[in-house]
Amino acid sequence: MATTDVYTIVGDVSVTKKALRFLGGDVNDGVQVDTLAAAIVGGSHTKGTFSCWFMVPDVTGPYALFGAGNSGAVEYMHICVEAGTILVMMVDTGPSTRLDVNTAARSVSPHEWHHLAVVQDGVRLKIYLDGADMPLSWTTETEPTQWFDDLDTIDGGHIGCSDSVAGGALLTNEFKGYIGDVKIWSGTAAGAALSAEEVRQAMSGASPQSAYLLAHYDFNHRVINVKNPSTYDGTLVGDLIYCDANEFFSKLTFSPVTLLTADHPRIAVEGGKGYGVFIDAA
Repeated sequence: MATTDVYTIVGDVSVTKKALRFLGGDVNDGVQVDTLAAAIVGGSHTKGTFSCWFMVPDVTGPYALFGAGNSGAVEYMHICVEAGTILVMMVDTGPSTRLDVNTAARSVSPHEWHHLAVVQDGVRLKIYLDGADMPLSWTTETEPTQWFDDLDTIDGGHIGCSDSVAGGALLTNEFKGYIGDVKIWSGTAAGAALSAEEVRQAMSGASPQSAYLLAHYDFNHRVINVKNPSTYDGTLVGDLIYCDANEFFSKLTFSPVTLLTADHPRIAVEGGKGYGVFIDAA
């Protein structure tokens, strides 16, 4: 047996969140939220906030956290993890890119929970990562105030993938990792855009500005909108798995080798850490 036949994993098990696990790849997995996307578009919303918890096993991507698009034309928006940054893009029919922006420096770490809030206050898009207002790098800022007010032909939406970026109702940029506690505020009033303090409140589990909170998906073995069940409920598409996720589970699930088919796996937990030792099958 070579030393390369022995694999070890160490990771935190104390920070565990309810989530959906997405395996990534060209698999068309996502949580369909067409009625939510249609409501935002139908209301010509100019302000809003998308927030969630997420964890990725690597920082390559692009891995879409949320996407909405038009099945018959190139008009879409999506929020992705890309090369360790957060990407937000909104494209009007034409197509014409209204805004294309990333967080300015690599800020996403693999196998760690991160809290994201993308906020449009009608003045300029902001991206908060783990409660911090991130410096941004703009590729296109034709309309830095864009939310959904001009994207009025969007007819579909998904959590966990991009929707119809080239028309044709195709799902792309499927997420890889875990997404939990998705919340979407949207409207035409100032309250739909969370302040920095309200983003921190949302990060702690609160739901400020509840009058403008259209949807909350806690992914606790369900994809209903717990803010208002039967309105904007989600639909599972593909092979998504409800789970309790943490650093150790992420490393175990997304290891470059299939550890749980190895000989003599040993897993132990002590002091908030998980430890795994695996000997490759002969």
